[in-house]
Amino acid sequence: MTKGGFEVFTPSYTVDSAVTQFQAVVQGAADGSVAPPGAQNAAQCLGISQAAQATAGAAVSVRRLGISAFVGHGAITRGDHLAIYSANGDLYSVETAVAAGLANPASVINVVGTAECSVANSGDIGYVFIHPQLIALAVS
Repeated sequence: MTKGGFEVFTPSYTVDSAVTQFQAVVQGAADGSVAPPGAQNAAQCLGISQAAQATAGAAVSVRRLGISAFVGHGAITRGDHLAIYSANGDLYSVETAVAAGLANPASVINVVGTAECSVANSGDIGYVFIHPQLIALAVS
């Protein structure tokens, strides 16, 4: 995988508050803005910030579609579906959650994308193919 991933769509947004490089970001308070996620499995993920931006109201590029570096949390295997782990915007594998949800339905998982490579430890940098989607595990 080449450094920086593969760009398909990377527009600029203003930041509501500081973001770090390769952090998952969500819809901000206003049109055209982004913010760090509020919690695990945050909804309305826009993509991955491509640079750090500490100044509220300043611009940051966000990879919305394509392949981007990301900060991982825990072990991730290439091909795993990834979701937001924490307010830090790090990503984790939701494969176990999906399997558990099939046994105990009525949950929703907000997927950011699919891992392009494996990650061994929290804080390691990996690559994700960004394609936000919901996995809804309905009661049957």
